[in-house]
Amino acid sequence: MMTMVKKILGSRLGATTAEYALILALVVVALITTLNSLGEVLNGKLAEIIQKLTGN
Repeated sequence: MMTMVKKILGSRLGATTAEYALILALVVVALITTLNSLGEVLNGKLAEIIQKLTGN
């Protein structure tokens, strides 16, 4: 198992794979941050709509 990891990390393909993994991780973090902010905004808007509909 360890020799396979060393082989992957030592080759150019392994380096490319690691680069793509880092890019993917950055994209995932950006998506989570964006969706979290969007969720907060939508939650606020829905609360306003509910408040207007119920008359409170």
